[in-house]
Amino acid sequence: MSFSRRTFLRGTSLGLGYLAVSSPMPGWLGNAAAATLSGYAGYRATVCVFLLGGNDTNNVLVPRDSTGHAQYLDARSTLGIPLAELRPISPVNMAAGAYGLHPSLQKLQALFEQERAAFVCNVGPLTLPMRKADYESGAVPRPDNLFSHSDQQDAWASGISNPSTVDLPAALEGKATGWGGRTADRLHTLNPGDYPEVTSFGGKALYTTGAERQAMMVSSSGILEMKQTSDADFNTLRTEALADVVALHNNVTLEASYGGVFTTAQTFSAARAAARDAAWNALPLATREHIDGLFTAPQGVTGWTLHTQLYQVVRDLIAGAAPSASGGLGVRRQMFSVGLGGFDTHVGQEATQNALLLQVDFALDAFQQAMTRLKTEGLFGVNPPQATLFTMSDFGRTLAENSDKGSDHGWGSHAIVLGDRVQGRRLHGTFPSLDLSSGAASNPDSVDAKGRWLPSLSVDQYGFTLATWLGLGGVADRDHAFPNLTNYVAAATSGGFPAAARAYRIPFLLSDP
Repeated sequence: MSFSRRTFLRGTSLGLGYLAVSSPMPGWLGNAAAATLSGYAGYRATVCVFLLGGNDTNNVLVPRDSTGHAQYLDARSTLGIPLAELRPISPVNMAAGAYGLHPSLQKLQALFEQERAAFVCNVGPLTLPMRKADYESGAVPRPDNLFSHSDQQDAWASGISNPSTVDLPAALEGKATGWGGRTADRLHTLNPGDYPEVTSFGGKALYTTGAERQAMMVSSSGILEMKQTSDADFNTLRTEALADVVALHNNVTLEASYGGVFTTAQTFSAARAAARDAAWNALPLATREHIDGLFTAPQGVTGWTLHTQLYQVVRDLIAGAAPSASGGLGVRRQMFSVGLGGFDTHVGQEATQNALLLQVDFALDAFQQAMTRLKTEGLFGVNPPQATLFTMSDFGRTLAENSDKGSDHGWGSHAIVLGDRVQGRRLHGTFPSLDLSSGAASNPDSVDAKGRWLPSLSVDQYGFTLATWLGLGGVADRDHAFPNLTNYVAAATSGGFPAAARAYRIPFLLSDP
């Protein structure tokens, strides 16, 4: 049995036919509404980096002014980073060196100053905009099981923090979906054939799940195929036997559906493998060696995984952006998901977070440098591929440290966005007040004495900004991908919230010409 990329792209495989005609099971096929190329006819991708466990962004982005830094150290006598050790950054329209980054983030510091990176401050799950008094009185519903790992990961991934209060469109009723997958439902028409819009190497699976479209789930090593042995005859026999088994369904719809799904997965796997090899080999040797070098871990480092995942994203991205005439997939829009765990730092945070952020710093820089190199390659014509990388995490952590030299579960946090189309060297949104004196009684940004930030921007706004950059357009598409956003903005407007809360999008991406 063999599968050709051309056959796959034209949608003529037997597996696709089975799936489209007879399958009641979730598949990659589905009816999608119209989307647009968002002012850019070339290839675009978003890359979600999920920092699992709750990254302490209070130590990622720190004020360096005398008042702010003193308040920070008052809450963190052990975890606080001395002023001299912070890596200074100079956000636009702020004093030089107004903020500093964690010492492990040397490469991110450079990317920020080069206007390739930015922060989205105090963003988190919200059903409706909320003031501290609303939180205390319960007048506005809080996210379900606030401060719980699993629930808040789901809230970030789904964009639906309190499902019982959100009026879901009929297409989403009874389905567990994420805002990445729901965006894929609507972007499907921008790509030829039925290749999945989302590929996941890690992170949070819910983020990638649509009501109609499903993600391609790949191991962090990039492998999506049966492991080959050294015996070619055995490999052939195994493939033929598997094909025979999958074809047996005895007129049972469920068995036929399984066979269709499995055959489709094989088809996508073969198409992906062929396109990855063809597009990669179409690049100059010097470019391939340069990219390989970027993702080679520093000498003596072991156990890192994030750079490996992002390397595989780059390989898939090249295959997706390369035209079909050059052996690529020739798609226009893709989304990727990767993840890194270990950020639940209740105990001994300093050493753990130092090591994790070194890994993040290396991987994000390697990805951005690879994308910069690809801009110069003729393989992609006059429109080189564009990618925006962004971070998500369960929640931020308490500004006040605990007795175990760690920090506890928080709420709002600061996200990193990275890419050539990012409105860089900026802090988007509002950095919270760090004043915890008198139990933070006069601090409107903290819901308690420990410094848990009440988000001033919602996950819905964050995700919608990325989705519209990819091409999501129209009210129907917006309400499908972000069913809570219209009510959120309406409540912010009627409630007299600041302009940022009343906007559908956060301006961290440059407008198309």
